[in-house]
Amino acid sequence: MTMTSRLRRLASGRFVPSIETQQRRKDFVCRSCSCVVEEKKKKNYKFFSSNHLLRGEEHHRLDQLLNRFINHEQKGVPSKAGTDEDANDVFDMKRMRVFLKLLGDPHKGKTYKTIHVGGTKGKGTQIALLSSCLTKAGYTIGTYKSPHVHTFAERIRVNGRYNDKELSELFEQIWKKRTDLETNDDVQKEEDDALKQLTHFEVLTALALKYFEQKNVDIALVEVGLGGVRDATNVFDENSLECAILTHIGEEHLEALGGSIESIVRAKTGICKPSRPTFIGHQNDRKVDQLIREGVHNQGGGVIVENNAKVRLVDINDDGGTLKQRVSVVASVPKGEKEEEFQSRSIINLPLLGPHQRENAELALSVLSHMMTTTKTTTGKTWDKLTWESIREGFEACSSVSSPGNFEILRRPRRKSSETGTSQDDNHNHKNDDDYVTIVADGAHTEESAVCLRKTLLEVFPNEPIVFVLAMASDKNHSGISKALAATPSMVEMIATKVDVAGKDLRSTAPEVIAQSEHFKGVVVQDFSSAMKYAKDVLTRKNNGRGVVCVSGSLHSVTRAKREAHL
Repeated sequence: MTMTSRLRRLASGRFVPSIETQQRRKDFVCRSCSCVVEEKKKKNYKFFSSNHLLRGEEHHRLDQLLNRFINHEQKGVPSKAGTDEDANDVFDMKRMRVFLKLLGDPHKGKTYKTIHVGGTKGKGTQIALLSSCLTKAGYTIGTYKSPHVHTFAERIRVNGRYNDKELSELFEQIWKKRTDLETNDDVQKEEDDALKQLTHFEVLTALALKYFEQKNVDIALVEVGLGGVRDATNVFDENSLECAILTHIGEEHLEALGGSIESIVRAKTGICKPSRPTFIGHQNDRKVDQLIREGVHNQGGGVIVENNAKVRLVDINDDGGTLKQRVSVVASVPKGEKEEEFQSRSIINLPLLGPHQRENAELALSVLSHMMTTTKTTTGKTWDKLTWESIREGFEACSSVSSPGNFEILRRPRRKSSETGTSQDDNHNHKNDDDYVTIVADGAHTEESAVCLRKTLLEVFPNEPIVFVLAMASDKNHSGISKALAATPSMVEMIATKVDVAGKDLRSTAPEVIAQSEHFKGVVVQDFSSAMKYAKDVLTRKNNGRGVVCVSGSLHSVTRAKREAHL
């Protein structure tokens, strides 16, 4: 047996060769976190009984380096901390300005422009769609979005790839500059005190912006962490900002953002800048749309660019492989006195599923078509390589891999064709041939996003019985999410369970709390693995093992479901 075969056997299927591996037989991709692990280093790692790779000294090093900082994702965000009404200045923007100045102000548009994406839901999808299209056009794209699935390094990518080693080395260089200041008598005490209070997210954000400068990206796509006006990412001005995007806005992080939809909108429109374009996504509530427009105006006259794209469903394409929605697309770009219209007469196959993804595609199309009209930027770059063909290719290449947590189909059953009697398999190895359960994971964590999930399930699996496995963070609208999902006509049962949030259980909701909602219809199962097993057993008892297990409530639930789906 070769070394490669022995290593594969040791991992029991947890490692699969990358494309490069097939050529060089040196690297392996960790299936539980998608990191590349070199064969010569792999002997230094140990395995859990469930075959998950332990984080060794070099694996996921960035996570270890960042552990020294206060992490509000784990501990929770204080009341009003994401608004200008916060008297305690929990998120004091001065810290970011001082820190970025120390790093040479990499964000100020000297080498790259930035698209800043805020909102409640759809931010990650926007970044995924824009990144895919701009990469297909030949640009070097930096992306920064949260949360991650397995390691913090995933949040910072260049052309879709992240590099834990490079990010760790850059962090150490940056932090050496910080520590050198402590011995510098010329440094103002006020600045030194500010740097001593840096938070986990602030350091990670600064690292991303410096890394993009180092990698010479053409444009950075940056997602807001919380709110906007007091978010660590809100450091761009009209010279560095290509545009701002506001996706659907709803009631999330209510306490941290002031307690009302009005205060939430004020916080989120804080990323808009004078004279720079702002794109607004579809809003279900006209009142919210009006509040957003007023908020943009209050930021100094930001220019609102109206949506000029239409994406319509043709049908759901199931060829036995990846499910896709076939859509017709219409958008236009002014060309002098005449508008050039792009119409997909041959139909685009969009791998992202659901009605809300068509709305996301419309918003991305509006941004891209506007960029096609942009003259030379302050960095000397133009977007003249962006074409309708690169947009088509980008949309068709975008999937749940590039936008994790968006209706990811983790497992599709082995089925027999009614016409030929032959089997179709999605390349997953199932333990039992009679196991026909589909596993879907979606990070819906607001009532509005749960409604989108329900509509997508009905559109993609119209006749399938569905069991929901729900695990949420403590600051979510548990009752609203349960209410939205309970309205699914084909729902069989709900299961409330628990997962860690950002690696800790401090912000995890006890399943009993989820089950207290009058809209919850099901049982409590404390352990997540047991909850997944119970969900499949329900379908076995009630529908001969056929149906859909849908995991939702948070992206942390998605992460855990991915691990469980491959056990």
